[in-house]
Amino acid sequence: MTAFEHYFASLKEAIEKNAIYDLWPDFEPEFDEREYAWTNLKGLGETLLLNCGKCDGPSDMRHERCRVCVDKRKEIAKSTYKKTMGRTLDKWPAISLCRIHVE
Repeated sequence: MTAFEHYFASLKEAIEKNAIYDLWPDFEPEFDEREYAWTNLKGLGETLLLNCGKCDGPSDMRHERCRVCVDKRKEIAKSTYKKTMGRTLDKWPAISLCRIHVE
């Protein structure tokens, strides 16, 4: 269990509402589905990097909204990969959810 999972579990306990949510509180996604990149990481191969931007979500594939988002965006990235690289990619060996901030 991550530190955030412990935090949210403790929060549920503190407000005495253990059934309020399963693992993570609900959230409203906020991201640009075109903000992604891929790179070749040693030991992992082609890795898809998805920028979650300002999204308040947990960046956790166990959350339904994160899973739907990642599934949609990885298909968009696969299509772009094919156009750019001239070959298909059956499956991304690794996917990283991240938040990239620039000033």
